[in-house]
Amino acid sequence: MRTDLSVEAKQTFQVVAVLATVFVVAIHYQSASPISAVIEDASWNEIFQAFLLGGVARVAVPLFAFAAGLFYFRSDDGSVRCYWKKIRQRARSVGVPYLVIGAIAMLSWIAVRRIEGDPVSLNFAELIATWLLHPPAEQMWFLRDLMVLVAIAPMIRLVINKAPGISLTLLAALWVSHYQPFPILGGWYLLSTETLFFFALGCAAVNRSDLLERLGNANTLAAYGLVIVWFDLVAARIVLQPDFNSWYATNYSVPSLLIHKFSILAGCMAMWAAAWRLRRESLCKLSGLSFFVYLFHEFPLRAVAHRIAALGLDESVWFWTLSPIIVVGCYSVANQASRSLPSIFAWITGGRTPGSAMKLGNTTDVSHNHPPLSSAATR
Repeated sequence: MRTDLSVEAKQTFQVVAVLATVFVVAIHYQSASPISAVIEDASWNEIFQAFLLGGVARVAVPLFAFAAGLFYFRSDDGSVRCYWKKIRQRARSVGVPYLVIGAIAMLSWIAVRRIEGDPVSLNFAELIATWLLHPPAEQMWFLRDLMVLVAIAPMIRLVINKAPGISLTLLAALWVSHYQPFPILGGWYLLSTETLFFFALGCAAVNRSDLLERLGNANTLAAYGLVIVWFDLVAARIVLQPDFNSWYATNYSVPSLLIHKFSILAGCMAMWAAAWRLRRESLCKLSGLSFFVYLFHEFPLRAVAHRIAALGLDESVWFWTLSPIIVVGCYSVANQASRSLPSIFAWITGGRTPGSAMKLGNTTDVSHNHPPLSSAATR
């Protein structure tokens, strides 16, 4: 069993970071989805967006969480000293971006509401609570989950090391059943079972990195087979229940939920196999810009983009125009900012820069470097 990561594996994580970031942006710019449980009632636009954004793109969060767990526990020796060191590191590399982007989103939200004649009616304490617990930028929920996961990481390590089979089976059951045992705090679950399961799976994968190598080196026919299974499962779920929705909702049947979950598992493997074959220096460098894109693609940018799109486009097709523009625009701005304002860029992104990404992809020991899944704020 291999416990170290090869250069190829690290570069694959970087490619996954870029692809998953694009998926996250696309999800947040979805503009249409089926509203009926009957497939014949849906337009092709609704079906295609449901396939891409409600199905294919849903591998992003599991992959981010898996990488977060893997890279956290690779350099964790289980000591109290190491734990507090990691807490300080994550406070800087996850906590600071969370607070900064949350503050920008809060101030923008207040300004927009005032301009539109509907001022925010929260008192100071409520505004602070909103900023800390649920800032008006939806992608921040994942960073909050990561901070909770880091806080309880010693417990996760203990359980996984003592009884990996039982603990992972239990967590998998929670995730597959979509059962959420944690309370809602500030409008979001204190911790999602999806991020918990895949973070713990990353912990278990520390001692089995050979499996990642084998999956990456699988023959082309097997890789294509995984992609076909992935897409077929997504398509089957859409046919079975076009209006499927599990995001703080229960608009799903047991069969549609199971197909959805298994499509994610197949998709994660297919994405890894595909990313292994897409390893390029340009994509590895882009991974150093991905966290910036992750942070800034949503509110207030989305609000501005929607208002501009509303001037000439039907809302149902906004996605097809806005998503590519936002992806290319955000990466372009990130690239320029990393060159013109390197210190500020590094501060906002917690040290995730194109330079650090390139160093990571060309080293054999990443224990003290930023992990490649930059957009997931794994460090």
